[in-house]
Amino acid sequence: MISRKFEYLIALAKERHFARAAAICRVSQPALSAAIQQLETELGVEIVKHGRRFQGFTQQGEIVLEWARNLAADCDRLHERLRERPDTFSGTLHIGVLGSTVPLIKMFTFPFQKRFPNTNLRITIHNAFDIAQAIEKSSSMDVVVTYMDSTSHQYSHSHILYTEEYELLIRRGTRFSGQKSVSWDAVKQLPLCLFAPDSPLFGAEESEILNNALNKTPHVITNAIWLLMDHVRSGNWASVLPRPARIMVAADNELEAIPLPKSGAPPSIGIAVPRREPASPLAQAFFEIATSEDVLGRLQEVLYPAESKTASLKTSPKSKYTRVASKS
Repeated sequence: MISRKFEYLIALAKERHFARAAAICRVSQPALSAAIQQLETELGVEIVKHGRRFQGFTQQGEIVLEWARNLAADCDRLHERLRERPDTFSGTLHIGVLGSTVPLIKMFTFPFQKRFPNTNLRITIHNAFDIAQAIEKSSSMDVVVTYMDSTSHQYSHSHILYTEEYELLIRRGTRFSGQKSVSWDAVKQLPLCLFAPDSPLFGAEESEILNNALNKTPHVITNAIWLLMDHVRSGNWASVLPRPARIMVAADNELEAIPLPKSGAPPSIGIAVPRREPASPLAQAFFEIATSEDVLGRLQEVLYPAESKTASLKTSPKSKYTRVASKS
């Protein structure tokens, strides 16, 4: 809710260095300097002592800085009071997600809805390009679950959840069952039931691999996950799905998910809140719940069960999972 210009000012006071302040705010140094100059024009006073390097604040600048810090503290107190009163939250939160992340979204929405029962959620599936365009050109998305890349400077908060990986889905007891991993070449040896390789579920490299596989093996293409799983469950087909799909098959004793090799450097997928003025308390609350230790711990257990089991043996029962990555 606090203006970005005041956030820049507070960061500059903390770092006392333009480049470091810009890095903390995830903007370029020229953008930070221009915003402060614009603030000076709007207020009609000189805020920063001008020079090639940061030399401190003017007397008027110290007054503006104190006001900005008070405003930031007031905003924090407002968010805290609202979080203490879930019944005061209402409205609809718009969430844009990648198709590959759909199975894990309930891990965020269930605790959020329990905490804030009077809110509504509208969740839509998009590819990464559409999410980036929506963030840049409109305010149609309050929270996104997407790739964390060069667009991250457009987020007020972001947190990496996991790296994108894929798995071969088969019926237990069929070919490759029990193996710790399977090669992409092995995929071409199996009849496949797949989502279209050019769907938002797959990255560019995986799409190319699967398109080549479809030229060499009998296949079924569908856009229905339950049809896909029924075909795999029959034992006559296999499939390839993003790792979050194991959330859907975790309790299914008939199905087995086997990791496939990473094709290149796997991109990171995370949750983020696009920059908005004023900021959305609902979006902030959703982000905090989604990145809480309890939720991230459960996410780790599902996505990386072997690692989680090993970690639990090395820690005391009272210890908690650490976050996958720190918030920005």
